[in-house]
Amino acid sequence: MSTRTAGPRAGSGAALGLAGRAADLWRRTVPWRWLTPSTVLIAGVIGFPALYMVWMSFLDISRIGLVTGMAGLDNYARLLGEDALSLVVGNTLLWLVIVVGLTMLLSLALAQFLAKDFFGRKFVRLALVVPWATSLVMTATVWRFIYEGGNGLLNRMLMDLSIISAPVDWYKDPATALYSVMAVGIITSMPFTTYVLLSGLQTVPHDVLEAARIDGASAWATWRRVTLPILRPSIMIALVLNMLHVFNAFTVIWVIMGKTAGNHADTTVTWLYKIAFTAQLDAGEAAALGVLNVAFLLLLILAFVLVLRPHRNPSASSEPSAPSPAVPEPAPVASQVGPPAGLPRSPEPGRRSGRPAALARAGRGWRRIRPVVLPLIGFAVALFFIAPYAAMLFGSLKTDAELFAVPANYLPETWAWSNYADVWRRIPLADFFRVSLTIALASTALVLVLAAPAAYVLARMRFRGRTAFLSVILVTQMFPAVALLIGLYRQAVFVDGINSYGVIIAINSAFNLAFAVWILHAHFSAIPVEIDEAAMMDGLGKFWIMLRMILPLAAPGLVTVMIFTFIQVWNEFVIALTLFNDPAGGRVPLTVGVQQFIGLYETNYQYLFAAALMAIVPAVILFAFIEKHLVSGLTAGSTK
Repeated sequence: MSTRTAGPRAGSGAALGLAGRAADLWRRTVPWRWLTPSTVLIAGVIGFPALYMVWMSFLDISRIGLVTGMAGLDNYARLLGEDALSLVVGNTLLWLVIVVGLTMLLSLALAQFLAKDFFGRKFVRLALVVPWATSLVMTATVWRFIYEGGNGLLNRMLMDLSIISAPVDWYKDPATALYSVMAVGIITSMPFTTYVLLSGLQTVPHDVLEAARIDGASAWATWRRVTLPILRPSIMIALVLNMLHVFNAFTVIWVIMGKTAGNHADTTVTWLYKIAFTAQLDAGEAAALGVLNVAFLLLLILAFVLVLRPHRNPSASSEPSAPSPAVPEPAPVASQVGPPAGLPRSPEPGRRSGRPAALARAGRGWRRIRPVVLPLIGFAVALFFIAPYAAMLFGSLKTDAELFAVPANYLPETWAWSNYADVWRRIPLADFFRVSLTIALASTALVLVLAAPAAYVLARMRFRGRTAFLSVILVTQMFPAVALLIGLYRQAVFVDGINSYGVIIAINSAFNLAFAVWILHAHFSAIPVEIDEAAMMDGLGKFWIMLRMILPLAAPGLVTVMIFTFIQVWNEFVIALTLFNDPAGGRVPLTVGVQQFIGLYETNYQYLFAAALMAIVPAVILFAFIEKHLVSGLTAGSTK
């Protein structure tokens, strides 16, 4: 009888063992099952075009896009033999150094100013949000109007102030074109950079600053030896992201320069577009330039990271960290003996001489006028950032004759409110809004659906390959879509995805996914793990823990990601211009559609501005509502 029962029991034990191994394997694959959707999107939309662009650079491709064989290094040789190469490379280096350098300096000063408490500070911060929330297409367009020759507002103002005696063709004259565009590049780069640095300043402990002041350290010594070391991670992040933005700046240069002949204001990015799509139609040579662009960008980023790599807190956990550097925590004030590390110690009591009388008087005088001076400076800063959009508003209310009157008028003589009604009849504006809204909402939803599980599993689990995935996330953050434009275009051709909603949504989602994972990972890591453990004891699985417990607690991060993604997609220009521009099929996004008012010989600025303002106002209002989350969201993202 025992022989009869041994078989079933042995089989039952084997089945249980097999089931146990299957369950263990299922548990061990949890991280990769949660990361697979994000990985597939990144690999398909960023990885494949990047690799294919390298392959294209060695192919012989005809002007109509047919591959006729291998070209070897001919594409690179032809590129290096271009007469315009030295001019374009020089422009790019000058553009990068001046725009990034001045942006960082001005943003650091502005962040320090906005960190102070004064009447009207919130208004100044909201004014700074306007160029950030506004599409670069719209901002570049209004600056093109300001720079116009005889009827430009800049010329009118400088002539009224007797600074110049005759109008200057700011963006048409080769001597001034690049520098004119640089000024717009700096202005449009400052808001985000300032907010990143401002978020870093929020992490500086007030008790450490107070200890330095009590110990007699000057304001400069305190800033240099206390504030600056703590701010280094934010400076690195701001510098790298700003460098990426500036190097790959296409929209500002392209919209302002338009169809202006020559390469006197081209950088390698705009020149690449001309080689591929407008002037030469040479995809192989454009791919070679794209490969060199990406290689240069990676080397530049690596150099900055090595030079500015922040020191990690030695007491921090040895577990793998989030993508961005951790801010070192200062020692508690109670445990410090003397001033913070690096600051000069106060003189001995018998040798203390006190501040000079003149310095003390200056300090007392500053404290008396500070409540008046700081708001005045703040108002001037706010006016500077809002002024171009005020010019856009007044321009949208002028008649065609007033717009091109010489000299130009600052305010409309006849307030043409009818422009806002006429613009709907002149172009299919409703269709442009519908298309942009569809793409932006779908892309935002896809980013949230993919980023939340990836960020949660990265924040809560330690597994083999975690560091590699985080590195991939950082690398994809380094690849703006314009850098891979040639590969993306060819990929869209392969899948018959030109003018396809699916392709444009996938591309926009992929290039915003890294930022979303980065920010959400930081917020999820800040939530105590005990919440997960308590929920698991109540029988909830990981998915429901994330959905019911973690996501509500990470609401500021979710809001930040949602708004950032929506605005980024809403304002996207170069990919839409190249891959989703089908007027006959009613598939034209707003940023591309409004360019119909810009012609080779005439631009209908009044209608262009009316349409632009209707696109800008919702984005600015949206940013204004979440402005209080911007600093907290960026702080979490830059310090975790």
